[in-house]
Amino acid sequence: MLMANLTTGQVNPHMSEADLAHEILKAKGAPLYFRELFEEVMAIKPITGKDREHIMAGIHTELNLDGRFIHVGQGVWGLREWMPDKGLRPNHPDEDWDN
Repeated sequence: MLMANLTTGQVNPHMSEADLAHEILKAKGAPLYFRELFEEVMAIKPITGKDREHIMAGIHTELNLDGRFIHVGQGVWGLREWMPDKGLRPNHPDEDWDN
């Protein structure tokens, strides 16, 4: 299991689910399917008092709202820092169109 790659200094059960997911992805070094990432988070920070689907939806929403994460596609999530910087340059119209 991936948790063996994480040191106790990196993770703390009191961290937010998004922070835990970030540390898990950093330790893995590669994107993960959301369900795998969810299971890793739950192994470190078991959440009680809500049904599993509600917890899963909440964590999914956190990832969507947190700018550190990017949905790679097909249910796979990675870290934005791994992706090339697209969209940082302004979109300039082709100069030929101005003539």
